[in-house]
Amino acid sequence: MSLLPAPLEPIRPALLTRTSPASRLAVAICWLFAALVASSPLVPALLVAVGSIAIALGSGLPLSRIPGRLAPLIVAALGLGVLALIAHPSGADRGVAAIAIIGPVRLTEPALGAALALVLRLGLVAVTTLLVFAVSDATQLADALAQQLRMPDRVTYGTLAALRLAPLLAADWAATGAARRLRGLDGTTPWSLLAGVPGRLLVLLVSAIRRAERVALAMDARGFDTGGPRTRYRPARFAALDLLLLVAGLAAAAAALLAGAALGA
Repeated sequence: MSLLPAPLEPIRPALLTRTSPASRLAVAICWLFAALVASSPLVPALLVAVGSIAIALGSGLPLSRIPGRLAPLIVAALGLGVLALIAHPSGADRGVAAIAIIGPVRLTEPALGAALALVLRLGLVAVTTLLVFAVSDATQLADALAQQLRMPDRVTYGTLAALRLAPLLAADWAATGAARRLRGLDGTTPWSLLAGVPGRLLVLLVSAIRRAERVALAMDARGFDTGGPRTRYRPARFAALDLLLLVAGLAAAAAALLAGAALGA
């Protein structure tokens, strides 16, 4: 029985699965840029809400498995939010009223807004990642990058190979842990498991380098680095649905920025 989770991929055809990965990538970049330039946490909050609705209604992804896959990023976002809340410069400014005082830490309204904005921006990163990568097949993504965004074939197909090898790294990590437990190198306590992480990482690094060398040689042997013109077996084209997605994504970003500016004013 495999210890690895099942791939997070669409289980049924949906609206977003019929769009080009290039158009979804353009919308994601636009949303991330809007959340970056806006100081109000309302902007990333609105975009996270719109992206969550799009995932729920138009991605075809198994919604019950999404929280488990995003759990590490959620924990990291909450940890960074607490750190930003504690270390914000307004906490040391006695001229700023404190919402609450916990020991030597003063929690202020600017610190709360900055922490909330950071958490929501990381949440938007998670949502856009699902919209771009989870909805698309890796081969479809590489075709869109090469044909529609005119990226170099060396970059696009190297990205495709990296995406294909990522699950193998997870399998190597699980197999390395099982082998160490079989040899009695790892105990059952959290400290013993933590102490075995450097050794497992070294094995994983060596395995990844060897696999990357083999893949690079195989791709060179098949002419991926000739530099000449290439023919396309799977043509990627923009459709009317992609134009509709771009317009809707840009409209959502503009509406979020206008709402944030209005409430900020």
